[in-house]
Amino acid sequence: MKVIVVGINHAGTSAIRTMMTQNPKLEVVAYDQNTNISFLGCGIALTVGGVVKDLDSLFYADANGLSAMGATIKMEHQVVSIDPDKKELTVKNLVTNEVFTDNYDKLIYAAGSWPIDVPIKNKELENVDICKLYQHAQVLIEKANDPLIKKVAVIGSGYIGIELAEAFHRKGKEIVLIDCIERVVPRYFDVEFTRRLEADMIDAGINLVLGAMVTEYIDNGSGKVRGVVTTSGSYDVDMVIQCIGFKPNTELLPDAKKIRNGALIVNEKMETSIPDIYAIGDTVALYNAALKEHTNIALATNAVKTGVVAASQINGAESVVLENVVGTNGIYVFGNKLASTGLSEEAAKTCGLDVVSTYFRDNDRPEFMEDYEKVGIKLVYEKDSLRLVGAQIGSYGEASHTECIYYLALAIQKGMTLTEIAMTDVYFLPHFNKPFNFVISAILKAIGLDYV
Repeated sequence: MKVIVVGINHAGTSAIRTMMTQNPKLEVVAYDQNTNISFLGCGIALTVGGVVKDLDSLFYADANGLSAMGATIKMEHQVVSIDPDKKELTVKNLVTNEVFTDNYDKLIYAAGSWPIDVPIKNKELENVDICKLYQHAQVLIEKANDPLIKKVAVIGSGYIGIELAEAFHRKGKEIVLIDCIERVVPRYFDVEFTRRLEADMIDAGINLVLGAMVTEYIDNGSGKVRGVVTTSGSYDVDMVIQCIGFKPNTELLPDAKKIRNGALIVNEKMETSIPDIYAIGDTVALYNAALKEHTNIALATNAVKTGVVAASQINGAESVVLENVVGTNGIYVFGNKLASTGLSEEAAKTCGLDVVSTYFRDNDRPEFMEDYEKVGIKLVYEKDSLRLVGAQIGSYGEASHTECIYYLALAIQKGMTLTEIAMTDVYFLPHFNKPFNFVISAILKAIGLDYV
C-alpha cells in the first residue's frame, strides 16, 4: 500500500513517524513546499525576546530523520492539484519547475494553515510582516535587534499578538497593540481574566488600542511603513506585525465537506468525506465536546494527535481514535499564567448555549502556611444540566496551578456535570492546596454551598 502525505509540519511529521514505526515496510511519500519541517512556531516570540537563544533549537525533526525511517521525503515540492477519482496528485518541483503526477492508495492531507490576509491599504509596504514560519522568525529577530526600528504596531490581540508585543517590548521597542475586538484574547478568556491582563500590559507601557479597525498603512516615501491609520486614530510606527488569525489551507479538496472557515470535517478516525483521504492538523474541524459540533481548533497538540490517529487507522490500529477535543490552551505573558478549556461564557452564549458561570478567587494554600499566592478560576456550565462547558484558570505568583485545566478538559470531553466533578478523588496537602481546593470551592459556590 502506498500512502502520500501532503504537508510535513507537526501533523505530517507525527503521521509519518507513527506509520513508519508501526509498519517500516509501508510505502510513504511526503511532499512539502517549504525547506524545513517541525518548526515550533510557539517559540518565535520567546526567541525574539531573547529567552530562547538559538532559533534552530525549535526544530525537533528533519527530513533526513524521516527518510532514515524509510519514508520518501520531497521538500520544495508543491502539490498543485488532487484528483480523488484517479487517486492522483499533480506536483511541481519548485527548484526545477518540473511538473509530474503521483498516485496513492491512501492520502493524508496535512497542508496546515496560513495567516489571514485582510484588505488594508498599502499592506505591501516594507516592514509589514507576518508570523508563521522559520523564515518569518528570522526576519522578526533581525528587526527586533535593529536600532532603527523603535516603534512597532502589532495587529491582533490573540495569543501570538500578545506574545510578540511582550517580546518586542523586552527589546526596548515602543508597542501599540491594535484589535477590532474590545478585549484581548476574547476567544479564550472572559473579562475576569482579561481585565487584569490588560492592566498589566498598560502598566508595562503597552498602548492598547481596542475596538478599532486598521484601514491603512502609511508610506514613508521610500516604500517603508511609517504609520498605521485606524478608526480610532493614527499611530507612528517603524514596523507592523499582522497577527490577525489563520485560515486552513483546504483549497486542494474543493468537494470535501467543510465548516464555514473551510476546515475539513473529519470523523474520529480522521477520515474526510472523500474515500481514502484523511485530514489532520490545522486543516481539520474536529468534534468539539463543549459545543457538540465540529470546529476548527488549530493547536500543535491537536496536530500531533490527529497525525497519530490517521497513521494508526491506515496501519489497522482501529482502536486509536480521537473522539473529541475542547481546545485546551495556555499562555504566560506580562506575569499572567493563564489556561482555558472549552468555551468562555461569552463564546458559549454567542453560540446559543444557555449557560451561567461562577468565578472564584482564593489563596492557593492554607493561610496558616504563611506563604501563599492568588489563584482564580471561572467555570462555565449549562444552567439546567450543570454540564461543564468551559473553564479558565489564572495563577498569579511563583507557582503555577494552570495544569489543573487538564482534568477540567477531560471532564468536558466526558460530558461531566459540576456535581460529578466535585466528587473527583483529589488529594489535600497544605504544602500544595486547601482542603477545599479552588476548583472544588468554585463548584460549591456554583451550587449554593459557598463556605468561604
